[in-house]
Amino acid sequence: MTEEIKQTEQVETEAEVAVEEASASLTESEIFGRLTKRNQQYMLTLDRNLAAANLTESIRQQIYQEMCETLEEGQQTGQTARQLYGTPTECTAVILEQQFPSDDEGERSADWKIALDGGLLLGSVFTLITGFSLMRQGEHSEATINNMGLITLIVNYLVAGIAMLIVSKVLPDMDAPKGKRGYFKYFSVSSLAMLGWIVAVSISSVIFPTAINPVFPYDIYFIIGGLTFLLRFYLKAVEYQGWPFLTKLKDRFSRKLSRFFSMQDLGD
Repeated sequence: MTEEIKQTEQVETEAEVAVEEASASLTESEIFGRLTKRNQQYMLTLDRNLAAANLTESIRQQIYQEMCETLEEGQQTGQTARQLYGTPTECTAVILEQQFPSDDEGERSADWKIALDGGLLLGSVFTLITGFSLMRQGEHSEATINNMGLITLIVNYLVAGIAMLIVSKVLPDMDAPKGKRGYFKYFSVSSLAMLGWIVAVSISSVIFPTAINPVFPYDIYFIIGGLTFLLRFYLKAVEYQGWPFLTKLKDRFSRKLSRFFSMQDLGD
């Protein structure tokens, strides 16, 4: 009997220490307080294991909620955490084998990704429309008269990307109460952004002469529009892998730039 009392006291002491180190998502839950000391100690050990494995707080919270509910039900029939889940180490291994969604999935993409994606999408569509216009109307089409040439195409892609970036910042909040989701702001800003894009393209086609803004045959517009359209979907596909080659390219450029300025400082 004395030995059992000592073991119980030891478990309670270890549990008190572990509570101080455990994540708030576990110890602050109401259901955790209704568990037995042994089950609490089991969950605290599991928490340390999952934290050491760098499992995110949000995923751990979901796991703890489900496990604590199961443990509370098991307590009514005398079942312990070890009987239900095995040892903490075994339970940790099983959990880590599962596929959990990344916390980054719901996060907003970087601004440069949004601008690049929008620029390629809208820019390619406008370029393809220009190609169709040239093909149907011939040399005297409106695109030719207005010098829808090289510089205008570049302006088209750049401003389209900026317009889409602006629109992405005012998307309706579907989780907000009805009437406060921001539909009016979204439609107003998106309309102005699209209008600004069209105006910028129109102005550039007028102010730049043909000498520096050459117009291409319609098949060139089809090629440019088609390639950039496909490029957009290719980049969208690799986005889920972190845009690896673009990230490497950016890092390489940053390193070269830093090295250049370091050499300039040494030269001074």
